Amino acid sequence: MNTLDQVIENSIKMGKFQNIVLCIISMIDFADGIEKTLIGTLQSILKNEWDLNDLDISLMTSLYFIGIVCGTLLCAFYADHIGRAKTLLYSSLLAFLLLLWHSFALSFEEIVILRFCFGVIFGTTIPLGHVVISEIVPAKIRGQIMTIVATVFIIGKIYCTGLQMVFLDDYKSGHWRMLLIVNSIPLFLCFVSSLIYLRESPRYYFTKQNYDQGFLELEHIGKVNNGTAYQLTDEQKQGVLEQQQQINQEQEPIKTVKYLFSRQYINFTIRIWIVFMLTSIIETTLYYLMPFWLGDTQKGFMAQMYMMLAELMAGIVVYFIIDSKKTGGRSKLVMILSVMIFVASVVLIIMQDPFLVYGLTIISFLLKVMFTAEMVIMNENYTTQYRSMGVGMTQTVGKFMGVISPYFIYPMYSDDPYSPFYLYAGCMIVLAVLSATLPFDMTQVELDNIEVYKQKQNKKSLVNSE
Repeated sequence: MNTLDQVIENSIKMGKFQNIVLCIISMIDFADGIEKTLIGTLQSILKNEWDLNDLDISLMTSLYFIGIVCGTLLCAFYADHIGRAKTLLYSSLLAFLLLLWHSFALSFEEIVILRFCFGVIFGTTIPLGHVVISEIVPAKIRGQIMTIVATVFIIGKIYCTGLQMVFLDDYKSGHWRMLLIVNSIPLFLCFVSSLIYLRESPRYYFTKQNYDQGFLELEHIGKVNNGTAYQLTDEQKQGVLEQQQQINQEQEPIKTVKYLFSRQYINFTIRIWIVFMLTSIIETTLYYLMPFWLGDTQKGFMAQMYMMLAELMAGIVVYFIIDSKKTGGRSKLVMILSVMIFVASVVLIIMQDPFLVYGLTIISFLLKVMFTAEMVIMNENYTTQYRSMGVGMTQTVGKFMGVISPYFIYPMYSDDPYSPFYLYAGCMIVLAVLSATLPFDMTQVELDNIEVYKQKQNKKSLVNSE
């Protein structure tokens, strides 16, 4: 029987259509990289320029992440109803307009409201790119393609850091309004390209039981890739149809969040949520504290650029190892990386300032590899019908740590600039244990593989071999 992944891999193949979609959704991650770099810098500048206190900074940061949480929740529950392509289209336009509005803000109250609203809109786009691209590429290179998306996120951070060197004097002053205007452009480009090129994936239509439209989308991809008229054979259509009908029959008829806690997914859902929470604690606090660590020690923008380049190297490393089973699979890779971050955190606690830039660079490198692997694991383990919900809810839980972390990380930094690394070390111990017990590794396994799905239904143990 021809499965959908077999048709994509052997007949349609990777080509022009997927490359266009990859460029479009990469702009979201590019913009996300810009935004993550701006968070700490904007806080540091406004604290100095508008004479804000730590509570003001914490409020501005947490409201942005409350918006992100709301946005990812909206994505989880409504993206599949509205359509993923439409959601990405409208959200990218609104996000562009809101970020542009930031540059004209005249008061703390206005910027706080804008940060929240931008968070809501931008939060709806963050999970969608990975969902869309994972559904239309061959299984054997799925991890590599998603790694490219994650690497574009790093390029966005490098781009923003370079612009900071142009527009800002230091971490406390400069032309921050012009910086925001220039950094809004990628979101506008995402909107325009989505309007022209982006379409719903065949899997999306198959889960809606709109099989005819799903086959039309498959043939459209084949036509764009081959440059000539492309038609699926009757045998291919019949195989895909039987597979998709079987998948739809096996899954819950009503789509609710309870599905994520059904027998086949409860062990995975709980673990991946905690894994993302712990990873997000480190990721968000690094963004918050980076300008303060580097600014207070007079390290400058070049030190931050070195860290971004280290993350870029991490993306290249991930590209070559993410789809290989030689590392023991993606779950084992996450476990190894968490141990390495634990070691780097302990060394930073001991050596402090002389090791600061090196330690932050190492942690940034390892964290990027780990987060990319986690993103692939998350997208692969939920079936198409529930992928937007599973990814959106996991992102929501992870991003929620960005809401509460300012209220404990800034006091920790004020007491001792190196105390956050105790937190990092503790998080990595727990994360190593959880990643070692993730129930399934989907490296090079077809999405929506019905045999794997049935295995998950009957799975009661958390150990792969059981």
